[in-house]
Amino acid sequence: INPATGPVFIKGAEPGDTLEVHIQKIDLADQGSCCIIPNFGFIHEDYPDPWTRIIPIKNGYAEFSDKIKIPIDPFPGTIIVAPTEGAHGTLIPKEYGGNMDSKACRVGTIVYLPVFVEGALFGVGDVHAVQGDGEVCGTAVEIDAEVTIKLVVNKKKKIKRPQYETDEYFMTTAWGETADAAAKIALRDMIDWLVEEKNLTREEAYALCSCTVDFRVSQFVDVTPGVRAVLPKNIFID
Repeated sequence: INPATGPVFIKGAEPGDTLEVHIQKIDLADQGSCCIIPNFGFIHEDYPDPWTRIIPIKNGYAEFSDKIKIPIDPFPGTIIVAPTEGAHGTLIPKEYGGNMDSKACRVGTIVYLPVFVEGALFGVGDVHAVQGDGEVCGTAVEIDAEVTIKLVVNKKKKIKRPQYETDEYFMTTAWGETADAAAKIALRDMIDWLVEEKNLTREEAYALCSCTVDFRVSQFVDVTPGVRAVLPKNIFID
């Protein structure tokens, strides 16, 4: 239920590097689907029976019904590199990426992934035409797509977990047994970034996060909930 294209060997990528994934273009098929799957989803106990809806994509909208049209905002739900310890599935997001299901990973975003093995062994897939933060029933508008990306090996940047960046925002992301646990990891990663990149003290960084950083749930449903911390870049005067 969570397909991805790959693994792709990236020449020059070595453990300790950062792989930059520049998402440049996403071409969608003409229809997708949304499903309710028994025993899967944020409140699956309320929905014991399966349900599926085919959702046409027309003129930039996902047609949920005759009376509901949702503007598309496509992104790949799975962006992944291989972990050090061997074979892993793509369903559960971890420090090597995976099924992050973060709608922040849209066209124009750079996704930073830590590299754990030679060649990175990159994969991408699980495209959604549109998704709400949370992906509460376990699926969004799941759809076939062609994704155009540019991959850059960054030898200088060192990270523990994926990060995202756009022209407007810098984001850290994390997963945990609970959303609270994930948010604390993302917060600490954001503080580290502010100290390292903006030369703030840890106290200044913590306080600045309290003043400016928004926390958003990426998904509640992939075993470990995902949270991202979102920092506006326009607060910095260069």
